[in-house]
Amino acid sequence: MWNVTDWQKVVFSDESRFVLGTDDNRVRVWRRPGERYNSPHTVLRHTTLTAGVMVKGIIAYDSQSTLIVMHGTLTGQRYVDDILRPHVGPFLNGLPGAIFQQDNARPHTARVAQDFLRHFQTLPRRPAPPICPL
Repeated sequence: MWNVTDWQKVVFSDESRFVLGTDDNRVRVWRRPGERYNSPHTVLRHTTLTAGVMVKGIIAYDSQSTLIVMHGTLTGQRYVDDILRPHVGPFLNGLPGAIFQQDNARPHTARVAQDFLRHFQTLPRRPAPPICPL
């Protein structure tokens, strides 16, 4: 069982998109488990690009990185070249005993990213639960 001291070693990383407008072109639908889409309640939306910026940040118990602006589509190789090597690696090296945690986004689980992260201690990710068919 982990205690507070163990969790203080974990370094978290995540990204977020900030939209410069009122609509991020995402449709959010809340429904009960097992309930299918109710077509009278769906709304068609335009799918044009919306101005915004994607940023990534790294936080630890007593420190944080500056926000990293991400441009374009993030692939596994770009994740290593633009995020891990220049930002995450040095951040982790500055924190002895750090344990890196990230989500299961495709660039994060790409072989090239996992190869790079072999040099660091990482928190193992549990696989996502299977999707229940409707």
